[in-house]
Amino acid sequence: MTLATESQGVMKRLLPLALYGLLSVLNPSAARSNTTDGPLACAPVEPAPERALNRLQATAELEDCLQRHGSDHEAIQRLISELRNELIQLSNHRANHLDETVKSLEATAFSPTTRLKGVTTFIIGGNAFAGTSDTLRNDIRSSFGASIVGYDEKLILRTSFTGKDLLNLRLRAGNLDSDQNAFGGGGPSQLSELEVAFQQGPVSDRLGVNRAWYQFPVGEDWTFTVGSRVNQSVMLAMWPSVYPDDTVLDLFTQAGASGAYSSNLGAGGGVMWERGPLSFSLNYIAGNGENGVSGSGMFGVDAGSSATAQVGWATDAWGIAAALATIQNGFNIIDYASPFTLRSFNQPGITTGTALSGYWQPPDDGWVPSVSAGWGWNSTRYRKTVKSDGLVSISQSWTVALQWSDWLFEDTSMGLAVGQPIFATALKGGATPDDAGFAMEGWMMVQVSDAISVTPALFYLSRPLGAETPQGTSLSQLGALLKTTLRF
Repeated sequence: MTLATESQGVMKRLLPLALYGLLSVLNPSAARSNTTDGPLACAPVEPAPERALNRLQATAELEDCLQRHGSDHEAIQRLISELRNELIQLSNHRANHLDETVKSLEATAFSPTTRLKGVTTFIIGGNAFAGTSDTLRNDIRSSFGASIVGYDEKLILRTSFTGKDLLNLRLRAGNLDSDQNAFGGGGPSQLSELEVAFQQGPVSDRLGVNRAWYQFPVGEDWTFTVGSRVNQSVMLAMWPSVYPDDTVLDLFTQAGASGAYSSNLGAGGGVMWERGPLSFSLNYIAGNGENGVSGSGMFGVDAGSSATAQVGWATDAWGIAAALATIQNGFNIIDYASPFTLRSFNQPGITTGTALSGYWQPPDDGWVPSVSAGWGWNSTRYRKTVKSDGLVSISQSWTVALQWSDWLFEDTSMGLAVGQPIFATALKGGATPDDAGFAMEGWMMVQVSDAISVTPALFYLSRPLGAETPQGTSLSQLGALLKTTLRF
């Protein structure tokens, strides 16, 4: 017999004696009755310990012994019966303590947790131009025809304090500027700006805070968002498009309505209400919210503000949303329109944008693509001090986009989109505009690994200058690029 086995046998023999002694302390009469009959009659009874135990402490000792060794001895069963009420009380106390501990852990589980997500994008490509005017074509080629190598870096930090709220900070750097780089929207129009194009101020490679906002729920249906660097999309309960999985031109990421779904970024807040498939969103952003100059700030006439209301209905298979936005002119809030229309938007006044957008997607990936479509209609009013004759009063835009997932190869997506960026359809004074142009893009994203994807893409602008194209001439733009994205 091993030493461990012999020790266990001794413990089993001594356990009833020890518990019997405990019973004698709690109930002497019960102990005396056990000395005259039963298996313990010949066992010596240990004297009571010097440290007095109350009944609850004795119960804790009993429960600990039983959990360690267990016993069905008659004396132990009597002791259990004697301490039944204390056992119940002890069990309830431990359950309450455990419940409080779990709640405490739930409340602090997300506190110290901050997640860092990085997205690095490398772009290489160029633009080609064609047209009937050699002078115009050559001038634009000399300014924007060179091959381009650039990058975009996003570092996203997210923290939750309760498990339901979210603090989001995004740092961003890049070298695709908006003055001389066609992929950055520098020319010959802003329509060729890539969604990943970014530069923090006039100097390339500078890291800056690009997003800073906090989102929290109130009740079951309401969510509030506040921030000093917040954009419109995070304050919408529904995004009415499933295009694209990977981005090329930024104008095709705005649900066909670059007026209502603008690119404003600044201080602001919003509220979202959701119940089942139905949602309602209301938000406000001031691009100059941090500016203390008179007239700027959060609500001044020069706040660079936009306010948006949206109602939407969304399911897994389809969704539709209507949006209404009011935008202060003169602050480059609307990015993607013909150069002629953008010149009108830069005049002091208010542009009201409306949008109707939606999507449908098949139940399974394969040959049938998802379809996203959107239409925007905008009305512009100018201040009385503005000479408005010949400026844009009504403008429109639309987009139709198709997207396939796992069509030709697994982990491969492909997209095609066509539309008209915002163009003038009516002018102040009654003149007829000639501002329309088409935009198209096609791409294929190959997921090389979980962290790396490669996307070759083409885009075409049939008339990037719109109404500013010289009379009797034409100009078109073809862009080609290879985008590599790394995520960590």
